[in-house]
Amino acid sequence: MECDVQASFPYLRGLTGNRMLSSCDRIDAKASISRTRDLLPSWRWLITLCVATMLSSEAPSVASQAVDQGSALKSLARDWNAQDLLADWERNPLPDPCLGAWTGVFCDNATNTNVVILNFTAKGLKGPMPSLISQLVHLEELTLDDNRIEDPIPSEIGRLIHLRRLSLNNNSLTSLPPEELLMCNLTYLAMHKNNIYGQLPLWISNMVTLEKLDMYANKLWGGLPPEYGRLTNMKSMQLWENQLSGFIPREWSNMKKMLNYGLGHLYLTGNVPDWLFELPSLRTATLSRNQLIGPFPNLTKLLNNGNPDFTRLDLSCNYLTGAYPTIRNTAAPNTTVIYYSNCYDNETDSSATINTPMNATQNTPQNCSRSWDCTSFYNQFSVTRNECPPCPSSQTLTDPSKCVCGKGFSSNGTSTAPFIGAGVVGGFFVMITAFVLTASCMKMRKPKYPQFGRKIEGVDDPWIIPEGLRRFRLQELEEATQKFSQKHFLGMGGFGNVYQGFLNDGKIVAIKCASLRSAQGHKEFQNELTLLARLHHRNLVGLLGFCDDGGLQILVYEYMSNGDLYDNLFGTDGRPSLNSYQRVEVALGIARGLDYLHSFADPPVIHRDIKASNILLDEFMVAKLADFGVSKISPEPYSHISTRPVGTMGYVDPEYFRTNQVTVSSDIYSFGIVLLEIITGKPIIDDQRGENTNLEDWVKPRFILRGVKEIVDPKFKGDYDEELFTKMTELAIRCTSAKRNDRPTMKEVLNILEPLARASLEALSERMHSVSKSIDKSLSSERSEFYFNYESKNPPLVRESPEAGESSSDGNVVTKYLDNLATIQQVPR
Repeated sequence: MECDVQASFPYLRGLTGNRMLSSCDRIDAKASISRTRDLLPSWRWLITLCVATMLSSEAPSVASQAVDQGSALKSLARDWNAQDLLADWERNPLPDPCLGAWTGVFCDNATNTNVVILNFTAKGLKGPMPSLISQLVHLEELTLDDNRIEDPIPSEIGRLIHLRRLSLNNNSLTSLPPEELLMCNLTYLAMHKNNIYGQLPLWISNMVTLEKLDMYANKLWGGLPPEYGRLTNMKSMQLWENQLSGFIPREWSNMKKMLNYGLGHLYLTGNVPDWLFELPSLRTATLSRNQLIGPFPNLTKLLNNGNPDFTRLDLSCNYLTGAYPTIRNTAAPNTTVIYYSNCYDNETDSSATINTPMNATQNTPQNCSRSWDCTSFYNQFSVTRNECPPCPSSQTLTDPSKCVCGKGFSSNGTSTAPFIGAGVVGGFFVMITAFVLTASCMKMRKPKYPQFGRKIEGVDDPWIIPEGLRRFRLQELEEATQKFSQKHFLGMGGFGNVYQGFLNDGKIVAIKCASLRSAQGHKEFQNELTLLARLHHRNLVGLLGFCDDGGLQILVYEYMSNGDLYDNLFGTDGRPSLNSYQRVEVALGIARGLDYLHSFADPPVIHRDIKASNILLDEFMVAKLADFGVSKISPEPYSHISTRPVGTMGYVDPEYFRTNQVTVSSDIYSFGIVLLEIITGKPIIDDQRGENTNLEDWVKPRFILRGVKEIVDPKFKGDYDEELFTKMTELAIRCTSAKRNDRPTMKEVLNILEPLARASLEALSERMHSVSKSIDKSLSSERSEFYFNYESKNPPLVRESPEAGESSSDGNVVTKYLDNLATIQQVPR
């Protein structure tokens, strides 16, 4: 039976070049060994054959790996039209980029076999980033600054799970990076001086290892996401010179390690936040050239007895009011505070100053080039009426509560209402024509898909499609599913029937068609799409688009190639069961997805139906929550009164039957049940368990009396961390407490699971390293003994040195063969 190590441990794909050797490769390896089997004693031959066969099926050789890396690099240079770089490499006499020290290529210090750093700054690269970059699976740093790199950045970059630094500064990018970067472990992401257009991605809030985000001098718009407050390792945020607007979120005060804030030359408004000066490590804060209002902040505590490392604060070119600041400071002589060109009492632009606390020198201020002077600015809106300042040109106010501006139809930032009347007459005739044509087409075609639910009147009402969603035509989806044929049918979900679809661009999608039971009004469907479009997280199944042709309600989601957790746990479709390491990762992914829905979605979302079949696994075995929608969005932050059944039997919070109320704690109860399934490998309901039909009732007494060994999945065959699974079981029991007040929050759950997941991954890495060392030691001993026995009985096959005109390229035949054998057997680090 063949064991696919990569399938068991997806995060180790980087160790094997993200591929398994083909059957042809294995046959060639075995044939190569067989050519000298007579040279080895029979019992040693058998051992060597077994080990070599095992390793040849799991990993490419170091030599072939070097060739693969060299070939991949040359292909990259060709795709980027980097002729000078390619020519430089081809002049190198060594084909191995590590041994040859190729320009811009750096390898690991330990083995000097793996390419870990690429620095192609100003090498004349042109065009998109090729997807084959993912073949450099050990890559840790990728620097492509000062070139002409274009869209798109391929989603395959997510396969570089060791990538820590990605720098694409000063290129020709216009689109945001792909969400697959979450698969990497980035600490540094820099993309300044491009033409990137769009809003700051919410999924960046899940890059918990990120320390520096550098996206200044682009075309970003919208607000500053409060969700970025989760980036507690962040040290530098450089977003200046964009079109970002709104308030500075209070949630950003959670970035306690912040050293440098670069938020200048934007459209931020509101008061300068007091918490900014309480950050313990802050060194510089640039908030110049914004629309900040209110009084100048009190810096006495900061400058006299606060952070000694704080060196610079720039509040120039804003609209701060009140008394002209006078700063007295002796405790922080190296701190510079810049606050000229505001709206202080008795200040004019001509008398603005730059103050440095040490010597209070006065300098000529820079020209702010502001659109409004103080009087004009405050005439535009009323602070006392909580009005917002003017938006940038080409934007309109989209969120008055946060003064966030967005892309609208107006070109001057004003309301589009005055222009509506001018087009009423022409628009009326266009609307009548469209209505007649649509009615005629619908009458001629009359498609019938009863599984899609009823048609909705008024489907052609004006509606702005949410950003990021694609509107599919029914014909496209019919072609993708062969008219929703049975062979494309995947199953029935909470929304309706689900089909696998193949789009014209090659992408595989999951197409969900509303049933009669789940179909809703057209406006409600549009509202659902608007709200679902806001939900972006690595552990949520992503919504790609929709179809509402003729009132149909169809959702198009990303396709999850590894099915659902239920099948992967219980093997109902022939899949091998998940190992212990994978289960810890899956549990953590579910918890992160729920924490996002409960704490960071706006408005908060209660899933209401957490179960193993609603947790899907993508190609990298990343767990993603499915089947959540607007019907589950909480009107209040933590509760929802329900008049209809919710959830699935066995997973439903028992308090629901008493109170008829669904809360975030209801999701936590269901999560606890799923966690018990993950630990035990047993389904929630099983009549064969006798009196303890319910899994919860079966687990608790056994765990309390005899510990985790009594309940853990026997399919582990002892391969699990007993202490780790004990803690997970204790957590699951807390989550399934009868009383809601006794259950943890999802944040508490994450605080427990994240260290366990790290410990699990470290244990796995240590184990694989130990196995690799053991195999190397065994092979080295075997080879040394063979040399001794062979050379004692046989004379050398070649002379010490070749005579004139002869070539020594063939070398010693036996030595060459054994080197090839060792190459086949070598496990890459």
